[in-house]
Amino acid sequence: MAGAAQIVAVDPVESRREAALRLGATEAVAPEGLADARARVTGREGFDYVFEVVGKSATARTAYEATRRGGTLCVVGAGAADDHLSVNMLELFFDEKKILPSLYGGGDIQRSYERAIALWRAGRVDLEGMITHRVPLARINDAIDQMRTGEALRTWVTL
Repeated sequence: MAGAAQIVAVDPVESRREAALRLGATEAVAPEGLADARARVTGREGFDYVFEVVGKSATARTAYEATRRGGTLCVVGAGAADDHLSVNMLELFFDEKKILPSLYGGGDIQRSYERAIALWRAGRVDLEGMITHRVPLARINDAIDQMRTGEALRTWVTL
């Protein structure tokens, strides 16, 4: 919806890569396939926008390296206070990459939710397709395990 011509999703879990393709990614690769995808899609230049959604410095570093010179790394994953991203001053200067945080997409939460609901009602966003598991509140620990293992995209907890 934002106008990206190609979206390459990277995930170690095959079922999540399949879901990414179903939800709009044009390509989905395991982490070890990122370098090949970068070379094939961008001619080794790097991606214009890379989103780090795990919240770990190691994945943020990989995402930074996959971003083209002058491109943007958007950090969505909330990390730990003691997990530091290392970028040296020379590469920060030379690469001219932008590193942006994204708390709730960086916008007004009420407007963003209203827009997401309107897009869903219009059939343009498949929210239902993102729910891979449903559990009653009594099985909340199952939902947490699914989150930790990457088994689920989203788990719906019924109260």
